[in-house]
Amino acid sequence: MFLIYFSTFDEVTKRLEFKQSKTLETPTAKYSQSSPSTVVPDPIFNNDLDATDAEPWVKQDYIVECDLQQVTDYAGLTNSEIFATFASSTSVDKQLAYAFFSDVSEQDTRLDKLLSFNQTFPGNPLALEQLLGLCTEVNSHEGCNQQLVEQAISAGGDNGVIWFAIANFYASRNATELVKNALRQVNTSPLFEESFADYIRLYVDSLQGRPNENFTQNALSAFGAAAAQPSFFNIISKLCTEKPKQDVEYLQICLSLGETMEQQGKTNLTQNIGMAYQEVIYDLEGNDLALNELEIRRTQNFENSAALFRKATNLALFDQRLFRSWLDNLSHLGEQDAASLLVEDAIALSQNPYYKPCL
Repeated sequence: MFLIYFSTFDEVTKRLEFKQSKTLETPTAKYSQSSPSTVVPDPIFNNDLDATDAEPWVKQDYIVECDLQQVTDYAGLTNSEIFATFASSTSVDKQLAYAFFSDVSEQDTRLDKLLSFNQTFPGNPLALEQLLGLCTEVNSHEGCNQQLVEQAISAGGDNGVIWFAIANFYASRNATELVKNALRQVNTSPLFEESFADYIRLYVDSLQGRPNENFTQNALSAFGAAAAQPSFFNIISKLCTEKPKQDVEYLQICLSLGETMEQQGKTNLTQNIGMAYQEVIYDLEGNDLALNELEIRRTQNFENSAALFRKATNLALFDQRLFRSWLDNLSHLGEQDAASLLVEDAIALSQNPYYKPCL
């Protein structure tokens, strides 16, 4: 699971009724102009006061905490109703937000909305990735065709995530050689850029400018929306669990795929799925040394301080620039490094006694 779930998902589930059918930065206080601003702490606050007498911001690892329970919902239209109004928008991003986040029905499914978006605005990688995934569940839909695959290659052929989606698409149609070729492309692509942060950014950005806008509420809702987006690992996971036993070519491809996902994946979920693929292969080979090394890496992958990360993500929900800095780092550096930088930045900001993000 994503680290962010540990800090906010319980709050999201308490506060939201979101349903899918309804609705490189440098560390610590050396921000670029687009990053969270901070005031360099006055030296007077970095003294040797006894911890029991010190103001909270003097203490090591102190992070400002804001009360999420005080965040109130909007009066008037809900976010889902706002997204519904984007159907006639001339903005590409708002049209995309409409396709992803507005209500759906049996007559107007998420697949239908995204296919309609793709006809009007072809070549959007986020839409195409999700379309390929949805098409694994609806083989007979006329919009789920080879042209969609060609569009995806044209729009994001340098991204291994797109090739993973293509492999899934072919696997749902039992096109074995095309699956193998697509998985080889995953392993040789220069990028492996996942979409979790993109969904959050799209959700939050498309609601900017709303009357009485509440960034914290929008960000909380965005996590629910991103979490509700379907993922499509199951088909390839089944292949990489079963096929290597009979097909040595799959054995090599799935081992390389697991290594790629572990090393280049941006989220803990992807990295751990990649480790699971490797574990299957090493177990088949009887490679105990590789299995032991894998278990060490898996353990090290979760050494982040959950308590500090919980506080840091809470703070980011009240500090838009800190939040957006974390999103950028999540996209480019990956979940672990983004989490570490978020904690460092939250501590640095909290050292300033005049920093009041909760107000």
